[in-house]
This record gives sequence, C-alpha cells and structure tokens, in this order.
Amino acid sequence: MRMVLQKNLHFLIDHYHFSMKFSVSFQNAKLIRYFIFCGALFFTGCGYHFQGGGTSLPPDIRSVAVPIFANSTTETGIESEVTRALVDKFISAKRLSVRGQNSADALLKGTVKSFIATSVAVTAGTQITTGYRATLTVEIIFQRQKDGKTLFKEELSEWWNYPVVSDLAITEKNKKDAMRQISLLLAEKIHELILENF
Repeated sequence: MRMVLQKNLHFLIDHYHFSMKFSVSFQNAKLIRYFIFCGALFFTGCGYHFQGGGTSLPPDIRSVAVPIFANSTTETGIESEVTRALVDKFISAKRLSVRGQNSADALLKGTVKSFIATSVAVTAGTQITTGYRATLTVEIIFQRQKDGKTLFKEELSEWWNYPVVSDLAITEKNKKDAMRQISLLLAEKIHELILENF
C-alpha cells in the first residue's frame, strides 16, 4: 500500500509541477490543486504516516526505560550488545526519550533466548566449514509503567553470516562482529514494531 500511495503522490506532484512550468489555464491549475488537496485527505484518512513522523503509541507513552536484557544463552556479553544497540536506536530516532526505570512511562524488557551458529559454506574437497550463519532470537515485552499493562510482546530473530578461518581468534572476532550486526538489525526491527504496530 505504501508503494501505491507514494506513486500516487508523485503522480499528483508531477502534474502540479507540469502545470506551473508550462502555464496551463487558470481552471486547470485550480483542478490540479484540488486533486492534490484530495490526495492529502486520502493519505490522512487511511492512517498513512511518512517515515520518521508520528507514532501510534498511546498518548501517555512518551518515554521508555530499557534495562539490560536477560541472557539464556552461553554467549557472554551478548545481552549487553543487544541492549546497547536498542538504547542507541531509541536515542538516535528521538521519538521516545530514554529514561531511568523509575521515571519512564514504559518499560521495555527482553531476554536473549538463543544463539545458534550453523554451517553455511564448506570447501568442495575436504568439506571443511568456511562460513557460519549466526542466528539470534530475543523475546521482548513492552509494558506501561503506571499500571503494568503489557502493550506489546513478541519473539524476533535475525541472522548474519560470518567467515571461518584457521586462526581461532579471528574466527571469534568475526562471530562477535556478526553478533553486533544482528543486534543492530534487531534494534531496528523492535523500534519499528513498537512505534508502528498499535
């Protein structure tokens, strides 16, 4: 639907620019402005919002606290990576302010449920693994602080491939980099889900 709306808007704007550039008659210019006005009403009526605009969150939710996620895996520090990426996303987006747990309107809690690395690339002859796919699954709960009501609960997964080499230290670094990339992807997805799906 978003693509269709964008195409319709571009169509209306292009016709308006055409009328201005080539000085069409006054009546035609009025007609084009009318269509643009109707198009704007249509966008508003269907609940469409431009990316980076408003939010459909309850009006009493203006801030969020993000305590460090719990970690149900054996990967030390992965919970900190996910939490840091999520906090950074909310701060940079500037649509919900990040506050301490005692003063925030909402609480975003999470648990890193699993981290799995599976082989995705092997050498043709010796069948030695040369690449892994890291998959990270988290569960999030978004609650209103004043009454403890759960506004949103979801389990999400993201993945990232990383190379495996003979040097174990480098392979471990590649895995950490993959975790960092997955954390960024999850932060983007969680932020979008919370702000756009009420």
